[in-house]
Amino acid sequence: MKICYLLEVNNPHSQRWVRHFAGLGHEVLVLSDSAAQEEIAGVRVINPQMNLLTTIVAFKIYPKPYGNDSFKWIPYRKEVARFKPDIVHAMEARAYGFALARCGNYPKILTPWGNDIFFDPFQSRIARFLVTSGLRAATRITTNYPGLGHYLKTVFGIPEEKSKGFSWGIDLNIFHPYKKNEAQMIRNELAIPQDAPIVISNRTLAEYWGGRDIINALPLIAGEVPKAHFIILRGSGTQDYLNEMRQIVGRCGLNDRTHFIEEKVTAERMALLLNLADVFISATRSDMLSISILEGMACGAAPVVSALDAYRERITDGGNGLYIRIGDSRSIADKTVFALKNPAWRKMASAQNWDIIRHNDNWEVCSRKMEDLYRETIQSKKL
Repeated sequence: MKICYLLEVNNPHSQRWVRHFAGLGHEVLVLSDSAAQEEIAGVRVINPQMNLLTTIVAFKIYPKPYGNDSFKWIPYRKEVARFKPDIVHAMEARAYGFALARCGNYPKILTPWGNDIFFDPFQSRIARFLVTSGLRAATRITTNYPGLGHYLKTVFGIPEEKSKGFSWGIDLNIFHPYKKNEAQMIRNELAIPQDAPIVISNRTLAEYWGGRDIINALPLIAGEVPKAHFIILRGSGTQDYLNEMRQIVGRCGLNDRTHFIEEKVTAERMALLLNLADVFISATRSDMLSISILEGMACGAAPVVSALDAYRERITDGGNGLYIRIGDSRSIADKTVFALKNPAWRKMASAQNWDIIRHNDNWEVCSRKMEDLYRETIQSKKL
């Protein structure tokens, strides 16, 4: 197959699909706003550029970021036409989804990420138009949340049968609970005492993902579990937001117990961090069946997560995880303290979660479903 991707090329979850299909021998072209930070074997990456006149119109008339989102389809469409793909797959529904809608008459797959359909469309009429255009133009919509079809029908009027949800899975050769000894090197790197329980926030440090709620919960947790240490990943969060969160931690007197990880974290290092942690927190406002959630569960850290429908097929509140109220730092603290003070429960949850993940979320099995979907979509377009 000739596969054209419209996506953020440096997103690790996007890269995984790109590498996978290139590795299977398919001809892969990636169109992205960003230049690739590293070469991807067997993949051609192009950064289509708007001409001067289009750029002036886009950035002088339209409010940020909608100028780029609304007009980048023009150079993208030209590159798609040159490539003549068998299928076009956009990952992200607002900017890349709108480019997908305008890229020509090809079989089209759209993969929403989460905030692009749960949050962005309610911020402006422009954003809603862009997202809705991409959803309507897609031949099929695929996500890692099987229940998304009902939401898209209710909110955007998209036929439910257009959506196909399945777990993308994770690499069980990397993410598993058998790296506890190896993970101790990170404890030593961060100078965390051997008897200190560890809580990790493994999502992007930003308001949408509950960054402030988590940071405000830290002194409440520390008051109940005085030896606890905290690892906070920046992810794709901004430097300004990181600095603000550091200031809050400093005012709480927790600088020596809070470890901010600013650099990009590889999958291998993420697995070690999650093996080191006793608890992981995800306080996002909305979500799909997040890869980050599956990774944390696979590595044995106890889930303390937002009470979202997308998680309910994997996590039972009080059983193998704990649900928190969205936007509530006290709820985050209470559930985290419970998990830290109950090692027997954590051990039970860890064993149960590993069993769930290895039976339902094996990347090697799940990835075949995407290839099947590509072939089905191409065939349906021919009929």
